[in-house]
Amino acid sequence: MSLRTVRRLYRNFAQRGEKAIPPRYDCCGPHPSRGPRQELLDEAFQLRLQHPTWGAPLIHIKMRHVHPRRVLPSPRTLQRWFEKQAAPPAPTGRRPVLAVAPAERPHEVWQMDAVEKTPLATGQGISWLRIVDEWTGAVLDTKVFDHSSFASVGTWAVQTQLRRVFSRWGRPERFCVDNGTPWGSCGDLPTDLALWLIGLETAMIWNPPRQPQKNGKVERSQGVGQAWAEPWACRSASELQQRVREMDRIQREEYPHRDGRSRWSLFPELKHSGRDYDKAWEQRHWNLEMVLEHVSQYLLTRRVDRAGKISLYEQNYYVGKQHQGTVVAVMLDPQTCGWVILDAEGRELRTHPADQLTRERIVCLQVTHRRPKPR
Repeated sequence: MSLRTVRRLYRNFAQRGEKAIPPRYDCCGPHPSRGPRQELLDEAFQLRLQHPTWGAPLIHIKMRHVHPRRVLPSPRTLQRWFEKQAAPPAPTGRRPVLAVAPAERPHEVWQMDAVEKTPLATGQGISWLRIVDEWTGAVLDTKVFDHSSFASVGTWAVQTQLRRVFSRWGRPERFCVDNGTPWGSCGDLPTDLALWLIGLETAMIWNPPRQPQKNGKVERSQGVGQAWAEPWACRSASELQQRVREMDRIQREEYPHRDGRSRWSLFPELKHSGRDYDKAWEQRHWNLEMVLEHVSQYLLTRRVDRAGKISLYEQNYYVGKQHQGTVVAVMLDPQTCGWVILDAEGRELRTHPADQLTRERIVCLQVTHRRPKPR
């Protein structure tokens, strides 16, 4: 025997007696470990089962919040563990998917959509914003804008109109929208208006691209609204607004919907959502934590430019020139309100404060670099 083996046997004998001398064949080979590390891996896997769209880096951050003083398995170790447990990989560059269930009561889900380039009798084009309650199909509001292109209306004008609608009907639980301006975006982060709505404790549902049937109630209502209001017979946007307001009231309160009864008489809960809103309520209760929690579910990918930087909400963040040309992953840590930049192996490269995600900038719709709001 080697001197090292003799020392080990002597040490084992001194600690546990003669039972420590014979070989322990029952301990040979791989065997499941139930130590602290295994418990952490199992906890991570349970998080993955609860949140299938969360990747290993995000789960690592979530566990760090729960166990701030413990040494955690690295994101790469978590990835290997998920593969071993046959967990499907989380999609990259993903947007959090809300489990979409049809509405079951009034004001649970509102569908919102806009039409544009609708000609008046004078040839002028207008656009309008329309909001329909999904459960009842009642038209809650239609706002006519004196712009042919809805993109020219401006986000602040849409926000002002939504505040008026909330003051009249209360806040819905969810908004169902398409990917158009200003609530949708071709990028991978929520727009300013979407962040503001989330802070009002209203969940956002974005329909898949090129699937208008997912927003069927409001899409159908757009055609009916134009047929009833006859914009081609109006000579101004204000005249059309009066017509639309009256037609919406008829559709909601008089037009027979079922058994000869109107929506207004069939659904008493339609009168108000029960979720109050006014400017004073917004100042007291607008919730930044809900916004940060929502954004933290996004896993973003960026390619580092020649200067070693990436862009988030039109703001540059330094990663390092040695990483130029590489693709990195980015996520938000909601506890610190900071961007966490990771390499392909899940190692943390940099962290930067998310300066644009503040209450003031979101409520004022200035998350991205924009020109000052016109007075």
